[in-house]
Order: sequence, then structure tokens, then C-alpha cells
Amino acid sequence: MVKHFRVDREEKYEVVEKWFLKDLEMIDGKEADTDNPYFDMHFHKVYSMEAYSCASKYTFARTLNKLNEMYLKKDLKIVNFDNTYLNDDSIWSSNNRDCLVLMRICFYAANLLCLSLCPLS
Repeated sequence: MVKHFRVDREEKYEVVEKWFLKDLEMIDGKEADTDNPYFDMHFHKVYSMEAYSCASKYTFARTLNKLNEMYLKKDLKIVNFDNTYLNDDSIWSSNNRDCLVLMRICFYAANLLCLSLCPLS
């Protein structure tokens, strides 16, 4: 865990705590249906965390899940997350596809706007 702070306009980072992925038992997103940056990481003790945003919380969970699949292949429980945003086979998943999703939404919104402005004959 890294703590971020600013001192005299200078960005500083300090490593506060380290864990092993093999010791991680579960990630609890707390509320899957809300835009909530809070989550719990269950090791031998439960650590409550706050991500920068809900999107960064999902990115973190996807990253841990991918690392687990690549190296440990253990059963990592990820609960209270929307599975649509966690799976790689989803259009909404990570690897900078978030920009692609935003572009698609803007494209559809622009099409709807254009269609709504067209006069019907």
C-alpha cells in the first residue's frame, strides 16, 4: 500500500504496507450497484481501502485477478463487484477499453441527437 501526499508542490509516495498475493483470501467491493470507491481486502486481517475512483477500484480488482490467474491459479473470491466490468471477455473490461466504451457512448449519443433533430417528412 502506497501513501500519496504533497509537500511544497512536490508529489511524494511512501510504501506503508506490503502483502503477498498468495495471502489474499477475498476482495469485497462492498456495493456492486453504486459508484463506490471503497473495498475490503481480506488477508489474515481485513483492510478497508479507498481507491481514487470506482473505476480504479475495478481496475485494481481486474489486475489482482489477472495476476492470480497467471501466477497462483488459486480460487480468489471477488465479491460485491459487477461481473460485467471484471471479465476480460466483456466489452466493458480493462486494458484501456474504458476509452473505447466512452467513445461508443458518445457516438451513440451523437447519433441520437442527429436523429432527433432531423425533420420528419
